[in-house]
Amino acid sequence: MPLNTKSKKPSAKDSPLERYISIMETVAPFEHGLTAIELETTLGLPKTTINRLLHALIESGMITAESVRNRTYRLGDRLLQLLQMSPDSGWLTTLAQRPLQDLADRTGQSAFLSKFDGTEVRSVTCVAPDTPVRTYVMPGMAMPVNATASAKAILAFHPQETVKRILATELRSYTDRTKTKIAELTRELAEVREQGYAMDLAEHVPGLGSIAFPIRPTSGEVIYAVGLTGPYGQIIEQNFKQHCAALAEAAQRMAKLAQMHAYNGSAMAAKNAAADQRQGGA
Repeated sequence: MPLNTKSKKPSAKDSPLERYISIMETVAPFEHGLTAIELETTLGLPKTTINRLLHALIESGMITAESVRNRTYRLGDRLLQLLQMSPDSGWLTTLAQRPLQDLADRTGQSAFLSKFDGTEVRSVTCVAPDTPVRTYVMPGMAMPVNATASAKAILAFHPQETVKRILATELRSYTDRTKTKIAELTRELAEVREQGYAMDLAEHVPGLGSIAFPIRPTSGEVIYAVGLTGPYGQIIEQNFKQHCAALAEAAQRMAKLAQMHAYNGSAMAAKNAAADQRQGGA
């Protein structure tokens, strides 16, 4: 995880496009939608601005208004169709940017998302805090199952057959703290299942620590984990409980996104099948 020093760039958070995106990101986790008042409170925007943004999004099919009384707003069919057409699970990578940014802002540490493809775990995306020096997890980087928090957080919630298959590969040592014995790792994975999160205690990169929580939808396998990484002292020894609380919230938020995507995917498939059936009977 190389350290990058980047100069600050002007914020684009107040741009019109960013406000439209913020509306969609905010309602996305809520299956039954949010009211305009809830959007005002969450985004801190005036009522007139919220109404203007919602009107434009409804007109474009990106947002749908439900009922007249106590009207709520949820993602529209047009956007859901785009999400269903996206390759693989890139939709979650896109929608995860806001939760990751909030996590990085809240903790002052780098927040990242990792994914298990059935064979190995790799980083997907990373958001670094707005500080002169920050730790950055390069997208696509392999996350060793015996040395990284995100890999352990995911693997701990898989069947024993999967765990045995993955641990049967060569377990390389990266630092003097890396575990390379299957028995040790099996015990640690059991602890991860019990406590709900995993840690990297300078096991992958000397001087760096990580905490990761699995993203656990109500149905289906755990294939994603959200994590924080940075200097060991700042991650593990300072504000550890606060980091865990922020990660748990982010993981729950992303699990809702995954669940909503699965629900809407099924609903969209049923809707398309019904339409095809009507056309076939015409």
